[in-house]
Amino acid sequence: MTLEQLSPTPTESDSDRDRRTASLEESDGLLEVLASATAREVIAVVRESPSTPSEIADELDVSLQAVTYHLRRLQRVDLITPVGVRYSTKGREMNLYDLSAESVTIDLTEPGM
Repeated sequence: MTLEQLSPTPTESDSDRDRRTASLEESDGLLEVLASATAREVIAVVRESPSTPSEIADELDVSLQAVTYHLRRLQRVDLITPVGVRYSTKGREMNLYDLSAESVTIDLTEPGM
């Protein structure tokens, strides 16, 4: 049996909850962060499954320092969030990161329209 078979099918209300709309004013930081190919690759890794910084670094073949930098920037614009803790084989606590929202839309209309 696969994980997909064990997972409940998302309902429409579940997918609505995972969507976020940013105003045009809020989009500057969001677009700046997404301009980085590495940041987009980090998103792609955690989209598959929640991951620790070291797992992301291994998957992308980049330094842990680079991953940590991009995770901080992605957290600042609320695209990634810590969702739990995993312990290394040495017993160290490591944060697990996942997407904060399934999708983000930038609202191009003026406020009050």
